[in-house]
Amino acid sequence: METSRENLQTVYIERYAYGGYGLGKLPGGKLVLVEGVYPGDLVEVEIMQEKSDVAFGRAENILERSPIRRPAKCKYFGTCGGCHMMDVVYEKQLELKSQIVKDQLRRIGKIEVEVKSAIGSDLEFGYRNKMEFAFYYAGKVELGLKMRNSNKVVDIDECPISPASFNKALENVAEIVEISKAKIYNPRSRTGTLKHLVMRYSHSNNQTMAIFVTKTEKFEEGKIIRSELLKRVPQINSIIHVMNSSDNVVLRGPYKTLYGSGVLEVEMDYEKFQIPPTAFFQNNYHVASKMIEYVTKSLELNGNEHVLDLYAGVGTFTMRLAMLSKYVTAVESSHISVKAGRANGNINNLRNVKFEEADVEEFISSFEGKADVVVLDPPRGGAGKKVCEEILRISPEKIVYISCDPSTLARDLAMLKEKYEILSVQPFDMFPQTYHVESVVLLKRIS
Repeated sequence: METSRENLQTVYIERYAYGGYGLGKLPGGKLVLVEGVYPGDLVEVEIMQEKSDVAFGRAENILERSPIRRPAKCKYFGTCGGCHMMDVVYEKQLELKSQIVKDQLRRIGKIEVEVKSAIGSDLEFGYRNKMEFAFYYAGKVELGLKMRNSNKVVDIDECPISPASFNKALENVAEIVEISKAKIYNPRSRTGTLKHLVMRYSHSNNQTMAIFVTKTEKFEEGKIIRSELLKRVPQINSIIHVMNSSDNVVLRGPYKTLYGSGVLEVEMDYEKFQIPPTAFFQNNYHVASKMIEYVTKSLELNGNEHVLDLYAGVGTFTMRLAMLSKYVTAVESSHISVKAGRANGNINNLRNVKFEEADVEEFISSFEGKADVVVLDPPRGGAGKKVCEEILRISPEKIVYISCDPSTLARDLAMLKEKYEILSVQPFDMFPQTYHVESVVLLKRIS
């Protein structure tokens, strides 16, 4: 259905906002957020939703294109929901991300602070070390990524932000599953078995892991899938079957190794990691390596510190912190990650690390020990009020907050700044071609 021309508003896009929106003003001065447009675009916009302080619009026509635009390197861009800004020159993506962090700190946290230029990714494409693809059935087995703000799946046969081995799997897996006669899971009727293919990769060791996620424990078709997959995609080192009845989280639950070692081996500059199939690890190897270096260098550790590492995962930051300090207590709620973290401590011959399997909020509420430094890397929802209050009670000399969401970061820093000075805010581009941005913030106790 065509939009009537009198319903269109001409808007000049002034800024880029977190969430993948271009921000402009309607003729009356009200702010309007529009997906898929950038600073410097002049667009005709249809208003889709109007609130008291802001409107949401859809770009119908681009009258003048911003000079920061470029052709997108993916035939699915704009349909698939994975990437938001692939049609922006990479240097400009970095500038927009630094601006996003600055805007969120100012708007939500009322924090005026210098935000450094975002540190880029060595790989602009092919950087992802984990991708979650969804199966669906439409007359034949199809495999792809979800559209933005939708559960509809876009059938894809390649993804430019994925390593070559993932793309090789994408070319072959749907046909292999068809041959195996595995029943594809339907989330509406909750019938069928096979839900997702998760691919994981080690850039340092060139290892590829294929994980098949099913609703049920039974997966007899796994034998056929395994033998066909190894024939067609010889790059694969491990094949895993994960049983997960939840529709909310893709990768969790008990698993079986169908082929290979069942762990992914990753080597950083000074440490080695073994990552189990369902454990979290940073999604961009090269940027994670830069972040570990940045975090530990900016803390200027002298070797006598007691460090509290919250939301520690498999020990991404823990290992280097332990090499440079007296003692590290690592806190993590995931049993799989804690088990892997302890193993990683042993692999790296570290005896000054203790992994605590606990909810961070519960652990820190009863923590009576000493912590000179607190490092925290919470999930997207941030640390929250209670954890921030307890960090203030413990009163470490320094805090490093690693964040993947600038809005929850701003909320939490607004609480911590009561007693802490923000020394530096450094964004990192963990996810090129998307609006997502990682930030590392260093804070020092006000004496």
